[in-house]
Amino acid sequence: MRPLVPVLSLLLALAGLAFGGWQWYSAREARQALAAMSPSVVDIRFAQFMSLHHHQAVVLSQMMRGTVSPGVLVLAETIRSEQQLELGEMRGWLRVWGQPHLPENRNMEWMLLGRTPPDDSLRQYLLDCRRAPSGMTGLATDAEVAELHHLQGKARERRYLELMLRHHEGGLPMARFAVDNAQHPAVRSLASRIVLDQQREVLGIRLMLAQMAATSAH
Repeated sequence: MRPLVPVLSLLLALAGLAFGGWQWYSAREARQALAAMSPSVVDIRFAQFMSLHHHQAVVLSQMMRGTVSPGVLVLAETIRSEQQLELGEMRGWLRVWGQPHLPENRNMEWMLLGRTPPDDSLRQYLLDCRRAPSGMTGLATDAEVAELHHLQGKARERRYLELMLRHHEGGLPMARFAVDNAQHPAVRSLASRIVLDQQREVLGIRLMLAQMAATSAH
């Protein structure tokens, strides 16, 4: 009787090749679909500006490796891994569209190009962006990133949560705008996922900060 191990190995190898081929075919189909539909200004600017936003979230979260508190460590690793994947996705779109990864400036006025006239909340958001040192709300300054790097223990964890809460809250209006106004289905789909994920994380961050405050009070 022929041994089963070589046969099983062969079957697993064939299955792996088939799966790899399916992944390659799916990726090619996705690239063709992206290239077939010309992106709108909103599609391009969202990919560029949300990439900037995601890049900082990845950097801040990488700084939390080795954190003692399991809840903060899990949150940071979740944000790092999810936003790194999304960052790669958006940069892939820009490459297919022949667009630079970075916008030529930090002007957020592209958010005036929606399907409907801007409401009061959008006008206020754009005004807040103009006033922000980085040109976008929610982004930490270089001084704040340096501060986080030098803090230790619970103080570092608390500061990370505060920065990430502001970061998410600053990026959510942009994601919601893309859900309603992006032309490409892939852009709207990713924007929807960002809204859902970050709303959930905002609730978790607020809870962790409240628990830290209660512990400090006692």
